[in-house]
Amino acid sequence: MREQWSISQEEEDLYRRRLFARASKGDVKAKEELQETYGVRLWLAHERSQLVYENPNFTSKGRRSRIQKRTASISESASTKNKSCVEE
Repeated sequence: MREQWSISQEEEDLYRRRLFARASKGDVKAKEELQETYGVRLWLAHERSQLVYENPNFTSKGRRSRIQKRTASISESASTKNKSCVEE
């Protein structure tokens, strides 16, 4: 299956895209070649849905809204303090 790329990198890119297309349709040989040649594993939709991972940058919507309310109240109180200092 491996071919020599004599003309350009574009041919290899096109070949790799075709491999991905075939592998996504379930072609076992295309999946194996992607794994051997490029070190790439293609995940099917049902396999991706079963993955569980933790994202340290994720905050839930409820927590995010509480943080936004807290920062809004802090900035609001700071602005009222500044106004009172200016009036005196």
